[in-house]
Amino acid sequence: MAKKVLLARPHAFIVSEMRPFLERNDYQPTKLENVSDMQPGKLGTFSGAIISTAVVSSIPEKPAEVFAALRKHYPNLPVMFAGLTEFDSTLPTLQRIVSEQHPGATILPFNAKAEAHPRLGERDVFLFLNKEDIAAPDAERILRRHFR
Repeated sequence: MAKKVLLARPHAFIVSEMRPFLERNDYQPTKLENVSDMQPGKLGTFSGAIISTAVVSSIPEKPAEVFAALRKHYPNLPVMFAGLTEFDSTLPTLQRIVSEQHPGATILPFNAKAEAHPRLGERDVFLFLNKEDIAAPDAERILRRHFR
């Protein structure tokens, strides 16, 4: 049985490119239609969540607002951020998004070094994935370690 992953702030890249990647790895992507739907009783349980950092999303709330709602309803869920930019240019934005809920959080690029991180998959360790990362040879292992 496939594990569910919440597409908490969908973007065209996440839906079109990420969905097949998730499905190949036995994860069932569930697209959030509205932030108000984000309640454990309404949506069920998940192995992880993905939040797009793109400017445009089918969810009107900004990534920080979606993250705050996610933490309210799923406080321990592993989270991955996804976008079209490079990790280094996105890192300051990610730090602002997670710092209020998780001071001192660890934010990692989606690469082999991240796969070896001993706390991958914990609630205050976050990954950032961009479009090119999906094709990396270690991408599937990193995904499975983070979204157990």
